Amino acid sequence: MLSSNPIGASGMIRFAEAAKQVMGRAGDYQVDGARTALGHAYGGGSQYFSMWLVGADKPA
Repeated sequence: MLSSNPIGASGMIRFAEAAKQVMGRAGDYQVDGARTALGHAYGGGSQYFSMWLVGADKPA
């Protein structure tokens, strides 16, 4: 799922993966020390774009 692009689903899966990484809940594929993650997705005929930044620390 992380390398394909079904409309809508791929963005949500990528967002969930980013959140799991910064929360330290990614199991066997956890990136050591992950505190911030950037992700992006697009859908439709390339007219829907999203980008997000998630982090483990509270904003200052």
